[in-house]
Amino acid sequence: MPNHYDLVAGDKATLLRVTVQDAATNAPIDLTGKTVQLRYSLNAGGTVEKSMTLRNQVSFPGQAEYTFLAADLTTGGTLIGEVRLQDGLSDQLTSVDQFHLSVKMPLPEPVP
Repeated sequence: MPNHYDLVAGDKATLLRVTVQDAATNAPIDLTGKTVQLRYSLNAGGTVEKSMTLRNQVSFPGQAEYTFLAADLTTGGTLIGEVRLQDGLSDQLTSVDQFHLSVKMPLPEPVP
């Protein structure tokens, strides 16, 4: 059975898109005016925080996205992440559910 990988180490422009929902109603949370951060750890290393881009909240309510840079994923392994919303200085909400993504190393470049 083939292995399943969600991301490839060193790739550029890999998009992660999330929909933030209310835990009680499953309705999308309007992210207008909020700061949304992707927080993740690769192979149980230190926590990395990246600002996410909000999608149009009228057309895509609750959606935010982050485009990984080549320097974000430098090795294969397991990425564990969560999303944090910030609305003002004291109003913070972190996702209850974490997500787990597999990151594989690319095949070596061919020898000329």
